[in-house]
Amino acid sequence: MRFASVLVLLLTLCHGALAQAASTSEAPAKASTTIIPGSPLAALANAVPDAQEDNTGATPFGTDSLGFSIASAVGGEARQTFADVAGALHRSTRLAPVLLWLEGLPASPQRLADAGAIGLGLLFALLPALLLEAAIRFTLRRPVALCLRYAQPRTAEFLPDQDEQGLADAEAGEQEKRIDRSVSVLAWSRRLAFALLRFVLGLLPLIGFAVGLQLLISYGLLKGRPAHLAITGIGNAYLACRLAQETVRLLIAPAAPQLRLIAMPSLRAQAIMHRVFVLLATGFIGFSLIATAEVLGLPQDGADVLGRLVALAVHVELAVSIWQSRALVGRWISGPPEAEGMRAQLRRRMAGTWPYLALFYVMALWVALAAGVPNAFIMLLRVVLVLVAAVWLGMLAWVGSNALLERAFPAPSAAKPRHPLLAARARAYNPLIRVFVRIVIGALVLLLILQGWGMNVFNALLTDPLSRGLLGALISIVVTITVALVLWEGANFLLHQRVESLTDGGRTRQASRLRTLAPLLRATIGTVILLVTFFACLAEIGVNATGLLAVSGVAGIAVGFGSQKLVQDVITGLFLLLEDAMQVGDYVSLGGLSGTVERLSIRTIRLRGSDGSVNIIPFSSVGTVTNMTRDFSYAQISITVGYREDVERVFGVLRKVAATMREDKKWGEMIRDDLQIFGLDEFGQLGLVITGQIRTGPGQHWGVRREFCARVVKRFAEEGIEIPYNRQALMGLASQ
Repeated sequence: MRFASVLVLLLTLCHGALAQAASTSEAPAKASTTIIPGSPLAALANAVPDAQEDNTGATPFGTDSLGFSIASAVGGEARQTFADVAGALHRSTRLAPVLLWLEGLPASPQRLADAGAIGLGLLFALLPALLLEAAIRFTLRRPVALCLRYAQPRTAEFLPDQDEQGLADAEAGEQEKRIDRSVSVLAWSRRLAFALLRFVLGLLPLIGFAVGLQLLISYGLLKGRPAHLAITGIGNAYLACRLAQETVRLLIAPAAPQLRLIAMPSLRAQAIMHRVFVLLATGFIGFSLIATAEVLGLPQDGADVLGRLVALAVHVELAVSIWQSRALVGRWISGPPEAEGMRAQLRRRMAGTWPYLALFYVMALWVALAAGVPNAFIMLLRVVLVLVAAVWLGMLAWVGSNALLERAFPAPSAAKPRHPLLAARARAYNPLIRVFVRIVIGALVLLLILQGWGMNVFNALLTDPLSRGLLGALISIVVTITVALVLWEGANFLLHQRVESLTDGGRTRQASRLRTLAPLLRATIGTVILLVTFFACLAEIGVNATGLLAVSGVAGIAVGFGSQKLVQDVITGLFLLLEDAMQVGDYVSLGGLSGTVERLSIRTIRLRGSDGSVNIIPFSSVGTVTNMTRDFSYAQISITVGYREDVERVFGVLRKVAATMREDKKWGEMIRDDLQIFGLDEFGQLGLVITGQIRTGPGQHWGVRREFCARVVKRFAEEGIEIPYNRQALMGLASQ
């Protein structure tokens, strides 16, 4: 940042020296009525000689066409602006006047004589003055050495060149070491005193140069007014550049760390001093050549062209210096890496964007100067300040909106809300809200930038009928969509709360039925809300939805005739769901398939078979529904005993087995009644067949039946009751 300050100082000096050479003599044009007077855009418009005055009096976006009016207005103004600026730059960089002057120079004896006089002036006036300056500087070596010796600190204090390794680390991409720069006021004042003494000693040779050059000029060594003007201009330019160089040396003292007022490593100070020397040398050489050429008859337009080319060289050197120091200055702007908070985030963002803003300012400044914009430096400074302020406010709003959204939609692990479902649904809209907020912030930043640059966008947006209509329609659409989302989420929340209240109240059957109908209800509610919102938004932007509704109705009838099977699926499924024929989780048999209902959509049933297969069955294919898990189930019992067994005794043993199962906590919750024995049902081939049943909960009869049979086998073995079975013996035939 310190180097950036030095660059701004040098840029101001260079533009002060080149302002006269870069001025334009073309008449300004009248600014457009849509541009704020006195703004940068007004200055740019006044600098363009071919700008046409708009006599139509039409405001921006003043046509009746919605989309193409905005595009044509913006595109037309952009093309005209770029064409005008390109034309101005082309006219301001033509070298034809310079070439014509060079071709005519040998044919003019007077100009050749003046050139010779200027050469003699350089040899017999400027060169002796430079030698006098060098002699005085050589004479002052001992006082300068004494000043540096006495400037050495007598106590342990920080010296700016003690952080040499920090520069190497920075070049390697590491964070510079942070050192203690706390120096007492007395020590810093002592250093300032010796630095000022060294500055005065550095000015003495310049004073000797100025006095010597003035004496040589006054004693008539320069013959002719052109030589006098040229040598005087070159001497003044040399004094200005050397004074600027000594001023920078006073601040950074590249060869004397004990006199350095701005803390930095010596290598960095030397690098800055080298860049300053290159910039000053470029400006000095360019000014000297232009001043000498003007004395020798170079026309004003040729001097303007050369001045702009020299300014271009200076701006390119500044841009290279900014790019080379981007990482160093960026680390200074970003601050400590461990810092947190909104300010730290803004500083880190600015650290990455500062070189591009600086490069834009430097190069745009030359473009404005070449285009003949009056007060280009101040105008571009305003442009950059407006841009930085708008971007800074936008970043501040960006970070602040993120913090507010984090508080409004906290993470699930951060806090336990009173309504977890509502909080979860709200978090689902967090990305959408972030995108919307960022679009709004970006649009506002763009409007602020354009307003600050001179385009009266706020007045145009608030006064133009079309722009006001667009803003009103946009606000209405946003409000409509917001209301639709609130209604949608409210319906989902009420539906979920109803299911939860039925479940908590013990009405599991109604809760299960409502849970089954929930997807169909959500689809219906969502479709209605979507259609109403869609047609409302179309009405807001001026589209007549009546014809669209008529076309949609005709299209719906045509689709209905073409998709009768689909309509049949929907209607059949609706009646099956309303009649509560099945629910998710029921074990049913329909369409020749059996399995567990996994999902009920608006037109199909998803059935999971006992082997794990998934079957998708349309509602129109369902003729009969056999629900084996509705209300209760029966575990059918069929026991075969030998013909010699006592039937009454067998009945008693079976009842005891069933009673034992009801006493078991696990099976007692499944069995709702005692064993009901039908009696001796059949004289079978193997024995007597006794049948009965046990009433169980829905879908629990299979497990109860298996457990009952397992216990019967064990109990019959204990009681000695025979369970007959077929016995087959396979005799193998011995091979012959």
